[in-house]
Amino acid sequence: MGHLSRAELLGAAAIADGTDEVLRAAREQLMLGASQIKLMAGGGVSSPYDPIDVTQYTEAETRAAVEAAENWGTYVTVHAYTPRAISQSIRAGVRCIEHGQLADNATAELMAKTGTWWSLQPFLDDEDAIPIPDPAARAKQLEVTDGTERAYGLARKHGVKVAWGTDTLFDASLAPRQGKQLAKMTRWYSPAEVLISATSGNAELLAMSGPRNPYPGKLGVVEPGALADLLLVDGDPIADINLLADPERSLVAVMKDGVLHKNNNPPG
Repeated sequence: MGHLSRAELLGAAAIADGTDEVLRAAREQLMLGASQIKLMAGGGVSSPYDPIDVTQYTEAETRAAVEAAENWGTYVTVHAYTPRAISQSIRAGVRCIEHGQLADNATAELMAKTGTWWSLQPFLDDEDAIPIPDPAARAKQLEVTDGTERAYGLARKHGVKVAWGTDTLFDASLAPRQGKQLAKMTRWYSPAEVLISATSGNAELLAMSGPRNPYPGKLGVVEPGALADLLLVDGDPIADINLLADPERSLVAVMKDGVLHKNNNPPG
């Protein structure tokens, strides 16, 4: 038996085979305070032992996690790229697909028909790509980035509910460039659509965790009683969304839950 990974030691992940193990692991994560359950339904880019084309759980195994999550009033999301992994997960009752850049037309149509969320990321082979030196993983990364354009096109064609994500990993210098990644979304959507997706759209998805929702107020809206998570932009991001690509200059103030964490124009 090998050593536990860092994620397992932290209680954030578990390896589970078979419906009984998946059910137990999902219940344990919920007991530990998980707001949602995420399964690795297919192969990954950076993980060295799983080809990207493989499907890693049976429908019954995935359904076991779904039933556990539903019993706790929340839902399951899955890491998946391929049509087989995505469609099998949806049949099992999963509510959100993470990534999915290798989806085909039929899979996107199924997501739209079932109201499944699609958490897509603007993975492109450019200066903001996650650095992956391993040649085998790099080949998988290129396969995914080649599918990004098609994936967003399919989402638009079928009217799939799209959440915005970054999946920024392994390099802390990428985190400040998330605004730049958001601005790239105008390749597929208008600036207003991009901002809605990243704010009220993402909030709608997260709110599906129901009583497991860890936030004490509403997200994604500006109204009485909601969490005061606000950005004050020097300019109009609907007219020029590239303002968000330069947060140091353009974000005059940053407020989280009513507390100012950045204020370039203090009173006095």
